[in-house]
Amino acid sequence: MLTLCVLLLSSVQGQAEEAVVYAPLSVEDSKSRTHDWLETRSEVDEDLRKAVDALWLFEGDSPTVGQRFDAVVQTFYLADASVRELVDSTLKHPVPLVSESYTVLETPEENEFFSNNLRYFYARYLAVGHSYEAALALFDQIDPSEVVDPAGCLFYQAVCQHSLLLKEQGLSTIAKLLEQTEEVPVRYLSVASLMQADLEGMEEKSLGEVARQMKDVRRRLSLGHGGPRVQEVEGKIIATLDELIEKMEQQQGGGSSSAGGQSQGQSQGNQGDPLEDSRIAGQKGPGEVDQKDLGEGDRWGGLPEKAEADAKNLINRQFPAHYRQAVEEYLKKLAQRKAP
Repeated sequence: MLTLCVLLLSSVQGQAEEAVVYAPLSVEDSKSRTHDWLETRSEVDEDLRKAVDALWLFEGDSPTVGQRFDAVVQTFYLADASVRELVDSTLKHPVPLVSESYTVLETPEENEFFSNNLRYFYARYLAVGHSYEAALALFDQIDPSEVVDPAGCLFYQAVCQHSLLLKEQGLSTIAKLLEQTEEVPVRYLSVASLMQADLEGMEEKSLGEVARQMKDVRRRLSLGHGGPRVQEVEGKIIATLDELIEKMEQQQGGGSSSAGGQSQGQSQGNQGDPLEDSRIAGQKGPGEVDQKDLGEGDRWGGLPEKAEADAKNLINRQFPAHYRQAVEEYLKKLAQRKAP
């Protein structure tokens, strides 16, 4: 009997969670909840109230969700010095300084409306600046039902999860956006649908995953992040490439057939510039990033000469040009970095 009650309770809770619908707050609700927060501040005078009231005078009868959200954050800005410090930092630094921390984001706030909307403001800034890990740490603390713009909140959270190859989490967030959210802009719907299809088709330990991981490594390095997390991703890339090469060798009889030798000879006979030969038409450059102080010289992960030639031969014969380019670029970077 107890087990049955537990099952029924779990079923009811599951249905309640599925029934949640996220909708943007109306102008009246947004203004009312902002003023409620304002009255909890200790230093509120008549001049501040007048300045805040001016923020809520919109042109036209139907201000957009973005205009409502801007009015909320601007109210926070006028009334709270900690918010001014945070917002001014985002204006000063287009590229996020993730090493910075802000007490106003970390301190528990009694007013859920204030804490959720301010965290969304900063998490969106981090996501736009490609600091996906830091952004997700904030998104995990946000309740979209408390945010003026829940569609934007779920969209940018999904962007971060998609970029970090978090398949299950990304698909869950996208489902909330597409199925449980009202008034979603068309641009969000279009991109979210593409991300959903991309995540659903993503296979683990495939060359497609390797290409994504290489892109993620370049992103991290461009932000100056060269620590253990980057080395972990690099290790996964090498391990996956090893597995793929081994599988192809097994499928092709160890890579020692005469056809394989001929292809290898042809490949070695045309080594003027393998990157240039395999570059996608119209691509401007190889995606190099600024050199970081990550070590050099020891050819970490280097293969014996024959094994390296076999690997390149298999890659050249089996995969499209842009995959070959990604592998070539990555191996060049790898050769210049020493083992951790």
